[in-house]
Amino acid sequence: MNKNIKKIVCLILFISTICNINIYASEQKPDEAIKYINDIRQNMNIRPVENNKQLESSASNHSKYMCINESFSLIEESRNKFYRGRYSLDRASYYSYFNPYITEFISNDFDSYKNGVIDLINNPYSRISFLDPLYQHIGMGKYEKMYTYDLGGKSRDTNRKIIIYPYDKMLDVPISWKNNYMINPYRKINGEYNDVGLPITLSYYSDTQKIRRIYNNNIEVVNKDNGSKVKVKVILPQDDKYLDKSLIILPLEKLEYDANYEVNINVNFIFQNSTSVSENRKYKINFRTEQKDKLIDRAEFTEYLVKALDIKLLEPRKVFKDVDVNSYYAKYIYTAYKKNLVSGFGDNTFLPLKNITKEQVYTLLIRSYEQEKGEIKLNNYKPYSYNYYNVSSWAVSYIRKAEKIGLLDTVKSNELKEEITEEEYKRIIKKFQEIYNGKKDIN
Repeated sequence: MNKNIKKIVCLILFISTICNINIYASEQKPDEAIKYINDIRQNMNIRPVENNKQLESSASNHSKYMCINESFSLIEESRNKFYRGRYSLDRASYYSYFNPYITEFISNDFDSYKNGVIDLINNPYSRISFLDPLYQHIGMGKYEKMYTYDLGGKSRDTNRKIIIYPYDKMLDVPISWKNNYMINPYRKINGEYNDVGLPITLSYYSDTQKIRRIYNNNIEVVNKDNGSKVKVKVILPQDDKYLDKSLIILPLEKLEYDANYEVNINVNFIFQNSTSVSENRKYKINFRTEQKDKLIDRAEFTEYLVKALDIKLLEPRKVFKDVDVNSYYAKYIYTAYKKNLVSGFGDNTFLPLKNITKEQVYTLLIRSYEQEKGEIKLNNYKPYSYNYYNVSSWAVSYIRKAEKIGLLDTVKSNELKEEITEEEYKRIIKKFQEIYNGKKDIN
């Protein structure tokens, strides 16, 4: 094939759930997302990507095309509204972007540009493109729930660059990753692997040396704190049609919180038009995993609740003997108290540092909902899916109401008395905001 022929690389990612949810208003400008990409690229000595207005226009229009035509696809049909070209390269050309390499990603389940980028970089297949030095431009566009990301480039900035992610000395590496994509890297491995360590990738980027095969001499992932080896499966490019210059190291188990890991890689590269070993490479990468998600106390919850409901803050006054009016949380506690969202205890205390339970969270959210939307009426003759014997008596009616409006969906009844973590709260408050701001008559 003529080297001057323009190429398109397209990968469809169907995404059903995401992590790292922003509990407040989602940013809808690409700046934070681009900064996140470039912070990673800088740590790996890869040139940064720049926001490109032509690609941004192309991405924005494609998101609109998908939404208006109810067509979740990388391909556009000329008979549909807002058609700008069948393929991403055609659409980029329509908006006067003429570099020869384009790769496009789409989603209908992100909540912000940045969280979308985080999810795409955590996925090993899309990560390979986001870290490719070939791509120097990016354009992002959304329309309602449709997101499009276009990467564009002309040539790589150096002859060869070998990139391993997570990168050396990286901090806060996720301990687990759940595949939500059409292309599952675990598809050829026997067993169920739905909640495992973040996949590790090694990619050989070069304009002149094309990878034919990679041989695994020895690859291991070790927990340096206790010396234990992580069970892994290595996927090589000759064994996966979606890989051409990369290998993927798939952990078969979760990693430990706040732990130091070492990745040792010894591989042989064989280039195209060669049958013998072209290069032998050995690498040692160290990274540290994220800390365990912290529990939320009553003061923190009150702050999050007031912010989520966008309530105007009041000047704090002394109400509870254990809440200093000059403290950071005083204004949130006083505001929530005056709005009848929270209350104290019989001894005139609020116990701001006491961790809050899930059933307490649901109770307070339902109170907040009913203050603005009216009472949620329960049908005492309707069967409920939860076993309420596991719920505190004072919380039963609130939990039933939470179930009725669709707020209670993934929490088991025997978990409701447990203290809630920050990550769990983010998920619940996001769903609450969707229901709270909706127009559906729940009665």
